[in-house]
Amino acid sequence: MEGTDWIFRELVENSGDIFTVVDKDFRIRYISSGVRDYGAEPISLLGKSIFDFACPEEIEKWNQHLAGVEERRLYEIGLRLVKNTTTYFDVTIYRINQGVADHGRVLKLHNITRQKLKEKKLLDSNKQLDQVIYKTTHDLRAPLMSALGLVDLAMHAPADQKDEYLALIRKSLNKLNGFIEEMHHFFRTEKMALQRERINLDELIREELDDQKNLYRADRLSIETVVDQTEEFFSDRVRVKTILTNLVTNAIKYADVTKEKSVIRISAKTDKNQLVLIVEDNGIGIEEKYQKKIFDLFFRATTQSHGTGLGLFILKDTVERLKGTIEMKSQPGKGTMFKISIPNQVTQATVAG
Repeated sequence: MEGTDWIFRELVENSGDIFTVVDKDFRIRYISSGVRDYGAEPISLLGKSIFDFACPEEIEKWNQHLAGVEERRLYEIGLRLVKNTTTYFDVTIYRINQGVADHGRVLKLHNITRQKLKEKKLLDSNKQLDQVIYKTTHDLRAPLMSALGLVDLAMHAPADQKDEYLALIRKSLNKLNGFIEEMHHFFRTEKMALQRERINLDELIREELDDQKNLYRADRLSIETVVDQTEEFFSDRVRVKTILTNLVTNAIKYADVTKEKSVIRISAKTDKNQLVLIVEDNGIGIEEKYQKKIFDLFFRATTQSHGTGLGLFILKDTVERLKGTIEMKSQPGKGTMFKISIPNQVTQATVAG
């Protein structure tokens, strides 16, 4: 049998799984070199308790599984083999019995993180779909019922009042149409493949501000822009435009009407690595208790806006699709700043072109 030990060792060491032996006190006596794939050296783990690597909320379950093994058992658990990184495993446990009460256990760990992440993504998608269905039916029904009620009133109103009712009906239907358009744009953008194209930021910002010019009074709100595009910038133009649209629209919606002059400042700077886009305003700001929720689907931190609550959710989703990051700072009564960093795909675009 000794002559075949090397075969078993080779099988264990070259397996995609991790094998570890723990003693009766659950301290690691052996762990295969597969653990290096997770940033840990086998020798650094020897003598440590296996419980040191369990997520705090799973330690009790981990203990029950280990302590109760009479024969082979399979279950799943999240372990932190390196700091701040949770990896999910299917764990098969074998008790070592050699005629003595308890010699420990052999654990075989098979990585199922990809599967768990897919499951989480599916659950999140289902939850998001539930929210969308609920919100859509609610937000479609309100203006529709309003319009129907106004039609009924208009049918029985004197001739000189009919135009007034027609104007209100138009307002309700425009609100309905706006919601449908926003939902359509969101789902269309979701399904579009990422593109790589050269983007002229000065042109993009001017185009956006032209689109938004009817949403605010120039005598009450000024928009200042600074563009420093010393390096060519490549990314998905539609999605970068979506980011800019939602930032500017948000700043306009939450302008502080009590101030003599509202100001929005847009700055864009590129280098060979990224675009840094900053949009800041002196608007009403966001209360601290809401700041972690503003990117949630349909969340609105104030009743001042009558929007759908999709804007900042779309912003975050779009930035993540471009592998970018968002920073936000806000003070109630003083204003809000969003800083977006988007990787410059100039190298990939040049090669592809």
